[in-house]
Amino acid sequence: LAAIVASTGCEVDIYAPYADEASRLQAGCHANQGIACVGAIETRGMPRRISADPGQVIPGSSMVFLVAPAFTHAAMLEAIVPHLDTAAWVGAVPARGGFDWVASRVLRRFQRHDVRLFGLQTLPWSCRIEDYGMRVRMLGSKRIVDFATRPAAQADALQPMLQTLLRVPMGHAGSFLALTLANVGQLIHPGIMYSLFADWDGRPFRQDERPLFYHNLDESGARLLQGMSDDIQEICRCLEPPYDLKAVRPLHQWLLRSYADDIADPSTLWSSFVSNRAYAGLLAPMKELRPGVWVPDFSARYLAEDAPFGLAVSHGIARLCGANTPHIDVVLQWAGERLGRDLLDVTAPGLPTPQNAGIQRIEDLSAAIGSG
Repeated sequence: LAAIVASTGCEVDIYAPYADEASRLQAGCHANQGIACVGAIETRGMPRRISADPGQVIPGSSMVFLVAPAFTHAAMLEAIVPHLDTAAWVGAVPARGGFDWVASRVLRRFQRHDVRLFGLQTLPWSCRIEDYGMRVRMLGSKRIVDFATRPAAQADALQPMLQTLLRVPMGHAGSFLALTLANVGQLIHPGIMYSLFADWDGRPFRQDERPLFYHNLDESGARLLQGMSDDIQEICRCLEPPYDLKAVRPLHQWLLRSYADDIADPSTLWSSFVSNRAYAGLLAPMKELRPGVWVPDFSARYLAEDAPFGLAVSHGIARLCGANTPHIDVVLQWAGERLGRDLLDVTAPGLPTPQNAGIQRIEDLSAAIGSG
């Protein structure tokens, strides 16, 4: 993101508060004269400033992108909100479930009612770092990415700016509620983790046994993903009307809309995953116990972010409207066991569920999504 936006001529500053990220980024950018993108997008951009101090990089910014795991959003917002310019835009890339509720709570605490919010349904690109602070491999770029704003009426004004900065067409999700339910990462990532490792016997993998993530999906796993997608559609049926949720597309439809040029065989959900060249070569999250010996990494964001900050939020919405989500519940139960927390308890601390945002009835949703 830093490289692509900087290459448009915009001044880009990076707030990097964790560990030694700021110094590593500075060193990489200095050595390489910026960050290079190679592959599907070829460009290079040099950030203007990089700091672990928000006071050094946030003031003067008209737009702030939170490109970080969802579990860091609240802390990052607490750090940056005091430094935001009047009427600045703050958005999550991607916006996982309940981002607007978390952000609104922080903004109210600081009495920053002028700040505007946006969020992207998913990451615009499939990419991996090759050299930290220096080089990123772009495997594929989505054909279109949906977004939402708060206030919703300002989506038309923001759309051309996002398209210019990200080099990806933007579609309107309509509301943050639609964006939350349309979060495909909550389906794909925990669903495939379950498919790959639910029956794992604890035996470590050798280096040559490490499974591909997307391209190792089998037809049973694809059926689970289809079931999870059907659960989301059932939530939408329970909410429509009065809520406009047309942007919450079935998973297969979303894949074809996002990756049509990259999918060799679009005939089924399973074939659309395993023949998608944008997913080629991506391995399942693993931890190396010792050289050449690997085990599944259940702390990776595919589970640690997308289950509690995605599926659990959708499960909470289902509880409000009375929708049944049997496939999602199976994956949440298993993910909770792996993560050591109860993800089926909609009031569990730390979950950005509607219930934890003070939304106890389906009628309360209107006020929550309309207050912006």
